[in-house]
Amino acid sequence: MNTLKKKTTAFDFFSGLDIFTVLTALCASAYGLTLVYSATYYALDEGEIISRQLIAMLITVVGGVIIALALSMINYEVISKLWPIIAGGCILLMIVTFFFGEAPSDRTTARSWLRFGAFTLQSSEIMKVGFIISFSYHLDMVKDNINRLKTIVPLVIHGLIPIALVVLTGDAGSALIFLIMFIGMLFMAKINIGYFVAGFCAIIVGFMVAWQTNLISGIQRQRIVALFYPEHYEDVMYQQNNAKIAIGSGGWFGQGFLNGGMTQNHRVPENQNDFVLSVAGEEFGFVGAMAVILLLAVLIIKIFSVALKARDNVGYLMCMGVGIMLLAQTFINVGMELSLLPCIGITLPLFSSGGSSSLSIYLALGIVLSVYRYSKNQSKALFYSD
Repeated sequence: MNTLKKKTTAFDFFSGLDIFTVLTALCASAYGLTLVYSATYYALDEGEIISRQLIAMLITVVGGVIIALALSMINYEVISKLWPIIAGGCILLMIVTFFFGEAPSDRTTARSWLRFGAFTLQSSEIMKVGFIISFSYHLDMVKDNINRLKTIVPLVIHGLIPIALVVLTGDAGSALIFLIMFIGMLFMAKINIGYFVAGFCAIIVGFMVAWQTNLISGIQRQRIVALFYPEHYEDVMYQQNNAKIAIGSGGWFGQGFLNGGMTQNHRVPENQNDFVLSVAGEEFGFVGAMAVILLLAVLIIKIFSVALKARDNVGYLMCMGVGIMLLAQTFINVGMELSLLPCIGITLPLFSSGGSSSLSIYLALGIVLSVYRYSKNQSKALFYSD
């Protein structure tokens, strides 16, 4: 039975709070705000102090932290049992986005954003959290028969639904993150390795078919080919090439805050968003760029640690899902900026200016904080399960 606690003291709140995770996330966000300020400084009009992108990011970070702390007081078991409402809401949000979504001027086929006045919401970011919750509950329900074919088929359908919805809105990059989360959570649930081999072969065949039939076409196809023949696609590689130059020009300690030549001349498009690491590398050097990666690595390792200490399978899978999501986004974003992977529009967690991304990450961290609190057998919380 779910019960509402009447009194919760400050001691009760902080005694069960994972302070280390909160402080690490806050440090990453503070550093990210600093980088976004520098990346947008060149475009400030006379009299402006900070850019609209920075204001939006600051609002979502503050709001996200508040929501995460509130979620930390709600038993994650209560959250997981709400999965039908959460999953249904996310699907409805994606359907609305498909019909009424907006696309940026340079990606007219990617109708992935909903506008609410002066703010926009990327629906797929919210759906990531919803998928982690619903898929964790699904995996837990079938854990005793996890390797039976009649169990695997519904799990695959569950994983394909968000991927298909995201692809329909034109957001191939987010679809890849969902695919990695799906595979990673199956692995953590101890699915027989044979299914992974079969799935990997299916992905390769599917990619080859999509390539031969031109389902992968236009700029997406060019960005893949450009990695192997950069000299023939200089216009396609412009963003990534300049990002590498900016990172390399920073040396060990950088050119100084607000002094990056390429950053302040806007030579790296979207450096406040997908290419924010180039700002750290140019203005704060190798040390500054490594600080970005180190903060994210520490946060991800801590989340995996919470997962391993969770009191049950649902908590374990939820935390693993969050950790896999952050790891995938970090790996792909850094790979993009170093020209090791094609540019597919993936933000760097907690550092990029995307407000939807920051909000969804703090929502996910709220679940991790809840798992941490209740795995420490905290009973004095807003909601708990008898």
